[in-house]
Amino acid sequence: MINTRNDSILAQLSPFVVTTNANRPVLDEAPFGLATRWFIDPHHTRWGPFFDLLQRLDALTFGPEGMPMDKWVFYNCAELPGFIYGFALEAERLSASERDLMGVPASWTGPVPFSMYIAIPMHEPGAWFGHNLASLNRTFPHRRFDGLGTITKAIGLAAFRVERFYGATQWLSNALHIHTRFGPLDLYTTYTPAHSLAETLTYGFTVTAEKLRYAAGDPAATLAVPEPDIALDARDVVGMKALQVRIEAGERFTLVGPPSTRGQQVVHPIRTVPPAA
Repeated sequence: MINTRNDSILAQLSPFVVTTNANRPVLDEAPFGLATRWFIDPHHTRWGPFFDLLQRLDALTFGPEGMPMDKWVFYNCAELPGFIYGFALEAERLSASERDLMGVPASWTGPVPFSMYIAIPMHEPGAWFGHNLASLNRTFPHRRFDGLGTITKAIGLAAFRVERFYGATQWLSNALHIHTRFGPLDLYTTYTPAHSLAETLTYGFTVTAEKLRYAAGDPAATLAVPEPDIALDARDVVGMKALQVRIEAGERFTLVGPPSTRGQQVVHPIRTVPPAA
């Protein structure tokens, strides 16, 4: 069993997976020995209320300023090609106010999702692209589910049997505090006009059990992180473009930690990767 920075999450919540029966055989149903309780088939109409609750989870996590997903995005981009992994609680164990905020139907007695992680399989063998990470930690602070998002991602990557992970997010995103917990991130773009938000970075890392344990907060896990030699302001578009030019010319860089605040600046630590001998 995995140890985490907040083991009360695993004590109170149970794992669920959304996937088709065709994809289920390639899933690790007990990552780190943690057995999945609910298997939710998007082809079965009886799970309709659960998919409404997933959409509500997404909306509560990101709010009106985020990029809310229509249900067809869940279906087309996650439930059919891959999986959704997360933690849930039986509806009867929610308070009346929690049920109201989540919009739980009075007739629903199944699981209510408190977190979810979505990754999409890529053509590269063993490679997956991170699509969405959501949790109700901040929505229900009285539950004391600190670290729920990070723990969900760490165990989800193990469940999906990910070998190489890719992601994309914005330099000003709070999510970078989570993503950098998995160790140094190889940078593929630092400025991305192909994205709706050009101030987006594309990153990747090789997945290991040690990295997943470290990100989840296992005290026995260790991770070596190099010192940065570049500091990039999250609002410095000129600096983003300059690094992108160097990447396209063949140089390599890694993001080696979470951002720090220096006055009005949000600064990211980056390390230049020496050329291969």
